[in-house]
Amino acid sequence: MLFHCIEQNEVKILMVKKLKSSLLSLKQLSERIKSEDISPVDLIEVCLDRIKKFNPILNAFITVIEKENLYNQSQIAEREIKKGNYYGPLHGIPFSIKDIFYAKGVRCTVGSKIFSNYIPRVDATAVKRIKKAGAILIGTNNLNEFASGITGINYFYGSSKNPWDISRISGGSSGGSAAAVATGMVPISLGTDTGGSIRVPSSLCGVVGMKPTYGRVSKHNVFPLSPSLDHVGCITRSVWDTALVMEYIAGWDPLDVTSIHDKVPAYTKVIEKLPIGVIRIGIPKKYFFDHVHPQVESMFNDFIETLGSAGSIVVCDLDLHNTEKYHRAWQEIRLAEASEIHSKWLKTRANDYSQEVRQMLAQGTKISAVDYISAINTVRKLRKEFQSLLNHKVDTIIVPTTIIPAPRFDEAVSIDMNTVVETREALLRNTIVFNSTGLPAISIPIGLTTKEDNMPVAAQIIGPPFMEETILSIAHNYEHTNDSLKKFVPPI
Repeated sequence: MLFHCIEQNEVKILMVKKLKSSLLSLKQLSERIKSEDISPVDLIEVCLDRIKKFNPILNAFITVIEKENLYNQSQIAEREIKKGNYYGPLHGIPFSIKDIFYAKGVRCTVGSKIFSNYIPRVDATAVKRIKKAGAILIGTNNLNEFASGITGINYFYGSSKNPWDISRISGGSSGGSAAAVATGMVPISLGTDTGGSIRVPSSLCGVVGMKPTYGRVSKHNVFPLSPSLDHVGCITRSVWDTALVMEYIAGWDPLDVTSIHDKVPAYTKVIEKLPIGVIRIGIPKKYFFDHVHPQVESMFNDFIETLGSAGSIVVCDLDLHNTEKYHRAWQEIRLAEASEIHSKWLKTRANDYSQEVRQMLAQGTKISAVDYISAINTVRKLRKEFQSLLNHKVDTIIVPTTIIPAPRFDEAVSIDMNTVVETREALLRNTIVFNSTGLPAISIPIGLTTKEDNMPVAAQIIGPPFMEETILSIAHNYEHTNDSLKKFVPPI
């Protein structure tokens, strides 16, 4: 009996050592916790070790919850699981949140000076739901000030850096979340996406980022940037992990007026197989490929060829209209709504904003009601066009998530010898229209650039409203076939 106990203990020590030296998916971690190969306490320890090691380099966290508090929560989870009270695959799993979600008793800075000492008394609905499933909040992730950016650069809390190359940006505004997940500091992070703020950093850091349909996940007690465009989603290391998180955070919330009554599928069961019948994939060549980096385009073409080689998938070209209106319509809504939210502080605390954000908000005050209404009407037309295509011609639309790999800090973005694009425009170009139209979109890594750079490149899969299962199925099938989880491990 004594030898059996010693043997079991040695196996557990080896398991924890392996856990410390590898990046496991949420699915792998939850299976090991359920079987008691590892405990929630072990996992918290590993995550804290990784945060201690990598956060000084990457600046992914603004706040990390006190170690004693985390150990107490993980010990409670461990006791419950040992007693047979296993809540499900999130039980005992650490998670983080972009520092824009309210979490009871945890500082929420929104990446700003104005909120530097704000401590919410309540949880955001998404945070409450994931906690109820047994997950343990480990901290809050760095972001652009008030989520008003796409680079991960923050004037007050420092910039989050890309774990594939710390001389490059992580992307934003959920940049800290993407860097944390990519390096295993945490297996899940909740984020927000107003113009690409989940998908862009996920693309640049080589992880999976999901922006669900507008109204699918509650925004209650999440600080707003632009309410008409804001979406709540998540960043994980695998598509299955994203599907699982969506099962818990999605669904109607009476406290959010934009929340939609719609049944939430069991995504993890659905994605194990592609939908029955032929899947029609649409590739809109216009606009989305006008300034794409050659390496990004090459890898995207290989990705589409891989998908097309499956007998049940048909690829076709799409013609789009009004592409010249994508950016202006999105920008006028985003700036006008943000300026309204910040109107009081702009008058009373203008010097507490960074110059960049202050100028951005000032620009929003100049947008007339006529221009705002015109932008809303344009967005309605765009939404109608995309929904018509997705209802009648194709089942999903696929484009590169970003037209470039992660650029270096303060680097002009060169597409080729003759084309230079402003960084913000380059990063937002392929994502903003899906915030305007509210369609679900997932970004998955599909390759790495040349060995000299070795930076991730991603594709974005877009589906019809409230059909997240379609895009999750395609993404999961590709990821499984190509063993993506092992390929996208940052050199740090």
